[in-house]
Amino acid sequence: MAFNVLVLGYFGFTTDKKDGQATKTRQCLELLKRNMKAGTRINTFDTEILHTQPWRIVNLLWKTIRSNKVVYLPAQNNLYYFFPFLYTLSKIFRFDIMYLLIGGWLPFFLEKHPRLIKELRKIKGIFPENETVTTLLKEKFKLRNVYTLPNFRFTKYTPKAFSSKPGEFRLVFMSRIVKEKGIETVFQIADYFAKPEIHEKFPVSIDFYGEISPKDKDFFFRTLARYGQMIQYKGILAPNEITHTLCTYDALILPTRYPTEGVPGAIIDAYIAGIPVMVSDWIYSRDVVEHEKIGYIIPLDRNEVETYIHHIEDLYSHPQKLLDLKMAARAQSAKYDEKAAWSILKPFLV
Repeated sequence: MAFNVLVLGYFGFTTDKKDGQATKTRQCLELLKRNMKAGTRINTFDTEILHTQPWRIVNLLWKTIRSNKVVYLPAQNNLYYFFPFLYTLSKIFRFDIMYLLIGGWLPFFLEKHPRLIKELRKIKGIFPENETVTTLLKEKFKLRNVYTLPNFRFTKYTPKAFSSKPGEFRLVFMSRIVKEKGIETVFQIADYFAKPEIHEKFPVSIDFYGEISPKDKDFFFRTLARYGQMIQYKGILAPNEITHTLCTYDALILPTRYPTEGVPGAIIDAYIAGIPVMVSDWIYSRDVVEHEKIGYIIPLDRNEVETYIHHIEDLYSHPQKLLDLKMAARAQSAKYDEKAAWSILKPFLV
């Protein structure tokens, strides 16, 4: 009899989503495909399809009850409405649930919905992306089945640490393009470096990559038009383009204030590409960024923009410091590779 594993989550195949939730769900599927033993049948269900074809829940239930293991990657609504039913099915049909978190919202969510805690305590495993969430779940909610599973990436490409271009400092923003991710801060930094007398001394350029939020699309393009070639939108990178593209930059900038932010995949992508990061001191940043060793954590205070500007000017003026940060970033990427992730998840699946 085949051993069945179901990966249940928001793959975004129907609309070709490329946000963090869809990316991690697809990455987890790929991790299983590469590492599960021969004879394992890996099934999937993309919850996005229920938005337009709700009758497909019958197919979901059929795949679920035939599974030995369910790798579950829910968003908030799915956890609230569907998880209690999934848990009941797991008891009736005797399958294990491995809940892989996307983002860092679960502790805040459980404060509002404590009724889920009892059932979460009894599933096979809960896997947050960072140690802070793991500690919160264990200490505040008395969940003992919690194991940190850092966000991860697949890569075979080892970039060299080098300056992008002599006489230029290239910044990259790669995330969902929405105000909550800090694009207004990026534009304020650009205002400073766009001044002719400053740009001559510190020739900074900024490129944006990522899916654009419809609510902020007009604002983004209207503001972008002020800067000419200094700031450009370069579209959405395919997974196999990310490392090759990011390694041509000097640093990644991410002044996020996104409410459900966990460990942004863009930070890991930057490490793999061998570039340091400049990120806001927001929720879990300190779990993934060592300040002044791999990048910079910028306080969210009234001097935020000035602090970014200071570090940019400092790195441009001190090429060896930039090179040291690039080497450290590349070394850090080993924590977020396929082998590290599989070593944590493997005991629960085989």
